[in-house]
Amino acid sequence: MIVTVTLNPAIDKTAYVDELNVGKINRIFNIVHDAGGKGINVSKTILALGGNSIATGYIGGYFGMMAERSLVDDGVSVAFVHIDEETRTNTKIISLSGDETEFNEPGPSITEFEKNRLIEKLVGMADKDTIFVLSGSIPQGIEKTIYRDLTFALHEKGAKVFSDIDGEAFKYAMEAVPDLLKPNKHELLKYFDKTEATEAEIVEMGRYFIEKGVETVVISCGSDGAVFLQGDKAYKGPAVKVKAVSTVGAGDAMMAVFAYYSDRGYSFEEAAKMSMAVSAGSVTTEGTKPASMEVVNALLEQVTLEVI
Repeated sequence: MIVTVTLNPAIDKTAYVDELNVGKINRIFNIVHDAGGKGINVSKTILALGGNSIATGYIGGYFGMMAERSLVDDGVSVAFVHIDEETRTNTKIISLSGDETEFNEPGPSITEFEKNRLIEKLVGMADKDTIFVLSGSIPQGIEKTIYRDLTFALHEKGAKVFSDIDGEAFKYAMEAVPDLLKPNKHELLKYFDKTEATEAEIVEMGRYFIEKGVETVVISCGSDGAVFLQGDKAYKGPAVKVKAVSTVGAGDAMMAVFAYYSDRGYSFEEAAKMSMAVSAGSVTTEGTKPASMEVVNALLEQVTLEVI
């Protein structure tokens, strides 16, 4: 069983304009609404791959009801904790040139009672056959140590934990050593307090986590592709050339593949290659919608892995 945890979900509103003009009237020629949040994006992609997962986290108010209903209508299984405050709405503006501007709300404030309800729910779902995907921002009212504490508790029940978080929460989470870590290049550089790094340095940064006990490290590098590390294996996946419509959720697509493939016993190399295809496919769709398997399979033929 795969359980995705989104502590701070949202309704993602993606608006398309010819050109973003600050301080002037902007005419929107297309707008897309999606249930969003990193874990939710993972669940939607797993469904597109033909798998099942349970999406959980906090949902509240009118927009929360919209997000939950959208997921259920699409066929995603849900087990959210309902809260008193309203789920946030995030707005993304995409111009014809491909530039993306995001306006992300802080989200609701979670009470101690609501926090404990979710922790109890997650621990109750955990066993040796469960993979938890912990990803995304932390809402107000919850400590930055929440992902670390959850990882310790879920590991005690024998579950695996895949982590995709950043900032201070990333540093704390590493104390509990997740089974899979998926930072992007920016998050990795921030963790090591660097502004830039060569490919060799990125690999060494990834190996740091392997030496700490993380089983698999996936580093997404945008147009430079991705780096995959497991044990003494190291691969680079060059980016697949596609026409980008929206890059939001591309990293979540990679996480979805590794969760789905790990749950079914596929090899590390198979997961790495498929994650490149699914991630490339995701940027060809509007909003945070996953690509169809027809598109993914066509892109998979273009994927290569280079030993590094």
